[in-house]
Amino acid sequence: METTKGNQVVETQLATQNKTAIKKMGDDIATSVLDRVKDLQEGGQLVLPDKYNAGNALKSAWLYLQTIETRDKKRALDACIKDSIANCLLEMVVRGEHPMQHCYFIPTGNQLTFWERYTGKLMRAKRDTDIASVNAQVVYEKDNFVYTVDNDGLLQLVKHETSLANIDNSKIVGAYAVVVNKDGSKRLEVMTMDMIRKAWEQGSMKGGSGAHRNFTDQMAKKTVIARACKIALDSTKDGYKEEAKETMQQHDDDEMIEVVSESESQPARLEEHHDDFEEAATAASEDVTAANSVRACPI
Repeated sequence: METTKGNQVVETQLATQNKTAIKKMGDDIATSVLDRVKDLQEGGQLVLPDKYNAGNALKSAWLYLQTIETRDKKRALDACIKDSIANCLLEMVVRGEHPMQHCYFIPTGNQLTFWERYTGKLMRAKRDTDIASVNAQVVYEKDNFVYTVDNDGLLQLVKHETSLANIDNSKIVGAYAVVVNKDGSKRLEVMTMDMIRKAWEQGSMKGGSGAHRNFTDQMAKKTVIARACKIALDSTKDGYKEEAKETMQQHDDDEMIEVVSESESQPARLEEHHDDFEEAATAASEDVTAANSVRACPI
């Protein structure tokens, strides 16, 4: 009996020490990130979006970080080097984003990697470029889809006629996004299904996840939206950073966590090709987030 009580005391002490260590690590990393952000702001190299609270975003990110595991079930906080964690959080803040809503953190080896969702691209495009909205649709085999090239060399939608009888995820021939700018002007981004699938093939799941098979129309829309937003973001004064960052991420696809399902609230996984698309990321990590949030230690 005494041995059992002694073991319980030891376990309680270890849990308390672990919680304290996690809190200290969070405090240290958050402080270093905020100090770096302050330096960038004072040097005129960074202007955060209005109403964006970097401190609150970091607190949310830290709660999320405590739920992330590697493929072999190690905590990302233990498996990933501290500098990569700090860089990941800094990337989130610099982009003015929030974890899970706009981006995910994925362990690749001993590095924590920043992955931006299509929702993050869309948010930044609306905030940082002339884009007011992006509306995507898929085109089915029997649809009457007509587009043209205007005098400025931009694609424009002429008409798209469809019907309920045409809806069949096995008969999608392409997808498009109408980009509406703040001045009312429009342009069209078009991708054939072959182009979309080639983009999906850049990821380790090769477009074969449950999300791609069961929600092909929604994944196709995400792909063309992300491409349309990326084109606008690349045209901004720091667009080259967008291209360089995404190109650098591409080679790590095969190290990503395997996930097999998706819903609207729980994306399946993130596979991003530097020119074409973002797909969801780790439904598993979000499941763990929901289950473990009460045990997470805030910054």
